[in-house]
Amino acid sequence: MNITSRYSDIPGVIINPDMVPAEFRHLIPLAKEWSIGDDLELDAYIDATSKEKRRELIAAFEPHFDGLWKWHQACEHIIPQPDELVLFDFAANAAATAQVGLF
Repeated sequence: MNITSRYSDIPGVIINPDMVPAEFRHLIPLAKEWSIGDDLELDAYIDATSKEKRRELIAAFEPHFDGLWKWHQACEHIIPQPDELVLFDFAANAAATAQVGLF
């Protein structure tokens, strides 16, 4: 599937692991894969992905939803938003969306 709205694929986007809170760094590969900004593309990607892979995404992100939200709130005054935060915002949205569609 060709994804055109993946945030991590946008030219000029640089993800610096040192800018990601330590407790989320292990999620960077998943965040890059799932940083899909277009709702239609996200829904299509979720539908094309196995239930096992969706469960892995949810299991990885769900325990961190509160911490990710706190990170988001702590950075909401920064303009423009750091690429790392935007990446994780998109990925957390993908995990939440996949969760709704899975159960």
